[in-house]
Amino acid sequence: MGEDKKEKRYKTGLLRSLWPYNFNAERYSYTLHRITGVILALYLIAHVFEIYHFALGPVAWEQTIALLGSLGIWEKIGLWIIAGSALYHGANGLRLILNEVFGMLLGKPVLPEYPYTPTSLSRNQKIAIYVILAIVIALWIWAGLYLLEGLGII
Repeated sequence: MGEDKKEKRYKTGLLRSLWPYNFNAERYSYTLHRITGVILALYLIAHVFEIYHFALGPVAWEQTIALLGSLGIWEKIGLWIIAGSALYHGANGLRLILNEVFGMLLGKPVLPEYPYTPTSLSRNQKIAIYVILAIVIALWIWAGLYLLEGLGII
């Protein structure tokens, strides 16, 4: 009986929401939007710390720059991840603003009939998600090439 409850409990709730099996395009978009938001929040904390050292004076600033320079290629990889996060989070945020504020891309409202299909997964929504992904991936590759050029690799 205890195992039966455990199995049933896993099929709903937080654990089930973290399991990506049977996700649709909108759910992947939502999850990636949240992950990139966390990455950007962590970067904001690090950036405030860096600016704080700038305000402490030239000696503290030089030490901070030396610390960041000692990371080598990891600094560039981190910047690349932050660039990709900012690109995706911003582009998906614009899509959400178009949907939620202006009602664009949602399609014509219909009377829900069983089996209910969410209108947010309309053809226009899926196209918008895929177009955003294509643009973000292209810009993210460009950012990576720019960072590699700064390292003298390209």
